[in-house]
Amino acid sequence: MKQEKLNSRQIQAEATKNKIYQVAIKLMEEKGYTNIKIEDICKEAEVSIGSFYNYFKSKNDILIEVFKRIDDYFREEVKNRLEENSVCENVVLFFSYYAKYSELLGVDTAKCLYTPEIKMFLIQGRYIQNLLQEILIKGQKSGEISEEIDLDIMNSDLFIAARGIIFDWCVNDGKYNVTEFMENYFRRMFGVFCK
Repeated sequence: MKQEKLNSRQIQAEATKNKIYQVAIKLMEEKGYTNIKIEDICKEAEVSIGSFYNYFKSKNDILIEVFKRIDDYFREEVKNRLEENSVCENVVLFFSYYAKYSELLGVDTAKCLYTPEIKMFLIQGRYIQNLLQEILIKGQKSGEISEEIDLDIMNSDLFIAARGIIFDWCVNDGKYNVTEFMENYFRRMFGVFCK
């Protein structure tokens, strides 16, 4: 799919949106989500409050943007790295990248996302879920995963496990290497399903 070339105004708009987003993430990491105001974000990003509202409807939209960027990360960075491996190795790598992205966000930002108030995890049909489903389907077709396993349930279960690990990492204030923990966990857990 060919991307349209952006004009200078669109490039500037994207840069401004990204700056607001990056500053919001930085402030969340420093002060916590509940302790920052839109005014704080705008002051630090050196933009007007009106500029903020051009890109985000509310402070909560920053969190929604995090989820959109996770999907973009998996589409642009992760997908091509998963193609030449066994299904078991791909699942381990997939969730390793999932943990790495959480580390990049930082533990305090992850704490803002891993709460019962954030319902983005419940949205079906996101790119990240579809990519994992492709991996599982390929594994079932190749015979690496039993045909008796319901892949929709497996997909959901794997994400629940991964979110639990990130939540535990948050509860422990990021005191351990979550990527290493995630890899080891999925090697043990997912290995049971592979032939």
